[in-house]
Amino acid sequence: MDSKTIRLLLIVVFCGISWVNANLYWQEFQSLPKSYLGAEYSIEITLDEIPQVYQYHTRVTGRVLRVNEFVPSWYQGIRVQLNLYTYDGTYDESIALKAGDTIRGTAVFKAPKSYRNDGSFNYKAYLKRQGISAVGSLKNVTLLNRSPSIRQQIFDTIKKADLSFAGIIAALTIGERSLLPYQVKQVWQKTGLAHSLAISGLHIGMVIGAVFLFVSLGFRYLPLSPAFRERYNKRVVCACAGIAIAVFYAFLADFAISTVRALVLAGIVLAHKLVAVRITPLQLLLRTCLGVFIVDPFAWQDAGFWLSICAVTALFFSSWRWRPKEGRFASLRQLWFIQWVLLIIMAPLSVYLFGGFSLFAPLVNLLILPLISFWILPLSLIATVCSLFEGASYAQWLWYIAEQPLVHVMPYLEKLSGHPSNWLAIDALAVTREARFGALWALIITFIVPVVRIWQRALLTLCLPLSAFVLLNSRDGQLRVHMLDVGQSQSVVIERNGRALLMDTGVSYHSGFSVAEQVIEPFLRYHGLVPELAVISHKDIDHSGGKAYLAERYPNIKWQGAKTNNPCESGRVIHWNGMSLHTYWPTESYAKGGQLSRNNESCVVQLRWNDFKMLFPGDIEMAAEQSLLASLESKDVLNSTILAVPHHGSKTSTSWPLLQAVNAKAYVISYGKHRGYNFPHRYTIERLERTGSPWYGTQEVGQITIISDGDSWSLELPHENR
Repeated sequence: MDSKTIRLLLIVVFCGISWVNANLYWQEFQSLPKSYLGAEYSIEITLDEIPQVYQYHTRVTGRVLRVNEFVPSWYQGIRVQLNLYTYDGTYDESIALKAGDTIRGTAVFKAPKSYRNDGSFNYKAYLKRQGISAVGSLKNVTLLNRSPSIRQQIFDTIKKADLSFAGIIAALTIGERSLLPYQVKQVWQKTGLAHSLAISGLHIGMVIGAVFLFVSLGFRYLPLSPAFRERYNKRVVCACAGIAIAVFYAFLADFAISTVRALVLAGIVLAHKLVAVRITPLQLLLRTCLGVFIVDPFAWQDAGFWLSICAVTALFFSSWRWRPKEGRFASLRQLWFIQWVLLIIMAPLSVYLFGGFSLFAPLVNLLILPLISFWILPLSLIATVCSLFEGASYAQWLWYIAEQPLVHVMPYLEKLSGHPSNWLAIDALAVTREARFGALWALIITFIVPVVRIWQRALLTLCLPLSAFVLLNSRDGQLRVHMLDVGQSQSVVIERNGRALLMDTGVSYHSGFSVAEQVIEPFLRYHGLVPELAVISHKDIDHSGGKAYLAERYPNIKWQGAKTNNPCESGRVIHWNGMSLHTYWPTESYAKGGQLSRNNESCVVQLRWNDFKMLFPGDIEMAAEQSLLASLESKDVLNSTILAVPHHGSKTSTSWPLLQAVNAKAYVISYGKHRGYNFPHRYTIERLERTGSPWYGTQEVGQITIISDGDSWSLELPHENR
């Protein structure tokens, strides 16, 4: 490599770093000042997204006009996301907020937070990608100005239309997916069609292609003068018209990140075509990636970016690796082959993002995508344009015509999605993560290796993925205790040799949010675990809220403790996976005497494996702690390596006599920020620090993992700085 090339590379790297830093600074500049977090403020905002209406609350997103006396500059564009809770009487439901409205209310802001666990969705990063710097609650709302946006007007027209699949129409035309029923989303995901519900390269490409064809036909058949034909290049006019219409389409989708990325890709490809630059597919792919990163330096954080890049890479690779099909129905056979190429090459990414992939996806895409591309999408877009020009009746009629193929196709898609051979839920298998992805990458290698004979390829396909699976599907036999980051609640996963036990199931809310669904199940799937046993310490919703969901998802779980047919009893010992669970509380006399509060009914369970011991006292309080110690023949039985601090560190728990009896080497606390509590209390922290052993809280460090071989132990914080 010569010095000139080295200098050029250094300049490119320097420019890239500078560009990323400038965008980071701009993001910080567009954030709400941290001094406004945590207290009530009078706020004025203009809604810039269609409000999302749920059973008990409405979620609005908008740009801040004023917070008390603070008025952001016109170029700052500070965005916030707030919840209006309808059950507390502070929201007039007759207002029916719309995108484009300007409202005033009382808001409490807080910084976005994600649950930091293996497999958990990074909600904080997602909001940051959307330019949302703060979340919170809103009440006492009054409407200052009503000016519905174009997207809102189209959305309202679609809602008023008597459509069977209004959600799909809205998703294809304006990129709004709130009307999509959960069942439809699941059907389309499990049949490999989920990508068609997001406005991306496929839709932008179809729009540009349709405009290109329409303008070309105009040049051919319209009575244009020879001077006009000589003056204007047909290809340039077609390309400009296509890009202009595509920009309008992106505008309808509110210039979502995926549409902007698709526009950049389409623009770069068209530019190379117009100037007739001969480059390799790899060069074109790299230049499009560069263009995307210039417009959006953080595009790599989006799953859609990697799906697009992998799909384009697979197409380029297939054209280089395999010759086009020849003979009868060559085009159809080529499309069929490409669908399988996409399925196999994108399988690891699909498993990483969605947990599996559909074996019927090649067939479904081959049959359904033409319907979407050449019927549903064009008619829906024409109807959308009509709705903007006082043609609501024509728009509704066109939308009705557009959705007719779906009316006839959806019953078959539902049957396919429910077929046991369709969806391969790879992440639901009780195997290691390394084995899952190792086998998939081995399958890709066997697919692309240039083997001529069929029996050789069959042997390679059978042996290589199976070998990778067997070699990588090994557990080290160590005990791992994971205290999950579940906010102001508690859930612990205990695993060894691929088998799992749950201690508590986290919180669930009447809004429908459940820690079991959002944290515990993704964690189990991430590690390839299927729980066999679960213990509920007591009835409080922050410990038992996920029981119903997990019982449905894992019907073979054996349940112990509160809300089960096997309540905790002092003296009970459960043997599981070479370990034992010893219950010390509640005693029979206290349980029958009705002397216990709900917190003091908590199971006090000690996990034992050789020399390693961990005590789980639930939410037990000082009065019960004293009774527990008095009921024991020897306090030494509570001596443990690790103590899960009771009641999230409340001042009413973790008495000094209990700490002396346990004599732990480390303390772990499950808690989160909550306006009604201040956990862990400073008195509790003072007592913990007095012991001389360290303590760790999920609020600060995220998931806490204790690893032991039965003798020695270590503590890991895999998400401490994230």
